[in-house]
Parts: sequence; C-alpha cells; structure tokens
Amino acid sequence: MNFHITDIAHAGDRVVTRLDLAANNLANVSTPGFKSEHLFYATAAINDQEKDKRNTVNTLNFQETKRIDFSQGQLGKTGNKLDMAIEGEGFFTIQQKEGISYTRNGSFAVNKNNELVTKKGLAVLGESGPIKVSGTSVEVASDGTVIVDGVNSGKLKITDFKEPDKLVRVNESQYIDKGNAGAMKAEKYRVENGCLESSNASAVKEMVDMMDIHRTFETYQKIILTLTDLDKISVSRIGKLI
Repeated sequence: MNFHITDIAHAGDRVVTRLDLAANNLANVSTPGFKSEHLFYATAAINDQEKDKRNTVNTLNFQETKRIDFSQGQLGKTGNKLDMAIEGEGFFTIQQKEGISYTRNGSFAVNKNNELVTKKGLAVLGESGPIKVSGTSVEVASDGTVIVDGVNSGKLKITDFKEPDKLVRVNESQYIDKGNAGAMKAEKYRVENGCLESSNASAVKEMVDMMDIHRTFETYQKIILTLTDLDKISVSRIGKLI
C-alpha cells in the first residue's frame, strides 16, 4: 500500500505547485505587463530500476514544466506620456545593477538625472544607451523613437527572442535571458504612447482553477487516509494470524 501512498503524495506536491502558480497569477491581475504561468505535464515510461528507486508501482513518469503565457494583454489608455505599451512582439530592455532584464511593463518615470527609468529606478535602454528626458514635452513614435521638446532623444531598444519560453522570470513582470533564449532585435511591434498593457491573467479563470485545485487536493487527502486505514487493518489481521 505504501507504494500507492507515495504516488498520491507526489501528485499532491504537483497540486501544491499548481496552487502557488494560480495564487501568484491572481495576485498580479492588475500588474501591467504581467504574464500568467501554468503547470503542464508530460508522461514517459519508466523502467523497473527507476520504479524501485522512486518507491512506486507507476509505469509512467510525470514530468512537470512551468510555462509562461506570453500572449498579448489588452492595451488601455492612461493619458500619461511616460506610459508605454508594446503591441506585438518584443520587450523593453532594462539595465539592472548586474546585467540586462526585459519587461512588458511600460510604466516609466524620469529620475533626477533626467533618464527614463522603471518605477523601481532601473534605466530603460535605448539603442545607444539610457534615454535622456530633459524636457517637458514627451512623445514616443510607433517605432519607439522618443521625441523630447521636438528633439530626437533616442530610440527604445525593443528586444525579441527566438525562444521566449527560455526566459527566466525574476519578478512580477521582468525576465532575464541566460544566453539560450535567442535574443534579437524586434521587428513586428508598435509602441503605443500613453498606454499600458494589462496583465493577461484572468481573475475568473484563476479563481475557478483554485477551486478545482482545492477539490483535487481534498480528494488526494481522503485517498491517503483510506489507504492508511487499510494498512492498519492489514497489519492488525496479520498480527492475529501470527
């Protein structure tokens, strides 16, 4: 019976991971540029040696993969000229203290050095470095060119990836490339000024998923309790026979 309990316990671990992801998605339904993340499964046959190693009677190996849904969120007007949204492919390129990160969150500001920065103070990069915003009138063209008081102040560096699934999330809406995502200059995009991209997480979907996850977890708990009771009965009967 312990084999079955082990299998159910492993399944319970997967349910907990699903719950964590759904809760994080739900918490970020209002975060600009946020991309929801879900758990996917693949199966593969396992041999007898591997079954013994895992203490299982299962003939299938369930492999979990977390995947970020990079589909476009809706664009909403804010009227703030420092708010920007990408329609199409690509990410804004951000200078971290160590290295580069990428985001779809275009809620920007200007720091004391008159540089365009994220709300956390990180520099938003143009094709030639940080973007200077030292005037009062800011306009951003659809190709990402920033015009300050009628003067070209640089073009936003919009980066796309051949394999965005290989990007690693570092916070709610920022990602890093560990060198295997295939960074390249974005081509199929438009920058919308005075807009922000909404989160693509659905509050309704995540709440429904969380209810389903709770039901599944309760079912696993009941199965484990039943199997444990059966184990106790078996041990008791064997003891009487002895």
